[in-house]
Amino acid sequence: MSITIRDWRNDDDVEALTRMLHRAYAPLAAAGLRYMATHQPWEVTLRRLERGRALVAELDGEIIGTLTVYTPDSESTVPLYRDAQTYHFGQFGVEPDHKGRGIGRKLHQAAILHTREQGGRYLALDTAAPATDLIATYQRWGYHIMERMAFSATNYESVVMRLDLHDRP
Repeated sequence: MSITIRDWRNDDDVEALTRMLHRAYAPLAAAGLRYMATHQPWEVTLRRLERGRALVAELDGEIIGTLTVYTPDSESTVPLYRDAQTYHFGQFGVEPDHKGRGIGRKLHQAAILHTREQGGRYLALDTAAPATDLIATYQRWGYHIMERMAFSATNYESVVMRLDLHDRP
């Protein structure tokens, strides 16, 4: 199995990518968590891809994972995301049939590399506080919970987590 991590391209099928995200987030939706990626239309997927550095994992010409890295945003409602040294990522998902094969970790490593190349010191994310399995994974990856907040587009309290890239080889 040869996985390629590459930048998303305008000629990639955004509708297929959206359907993959819906499948990837389906267990969270089944748990009652209304992440944007559980139900977003392809137009929202496209806007989110275009706002950052969108990465995809490809296997035999098929996109089986994605993650988008966003630059610091002085207008963000998340205080941590306004920090000039903090990049963050979202719209992170892997096709369910391919989970557990290190694809998410490869996408995450590419996000770390991109953040470092841009001069960022931290990489951050937000996720649902009830998603304890996800939080535990991110903690194993070195993230720490920095704050809690509610977003109007979701039905849960979120935790905002940060990874200090200076603490990683």
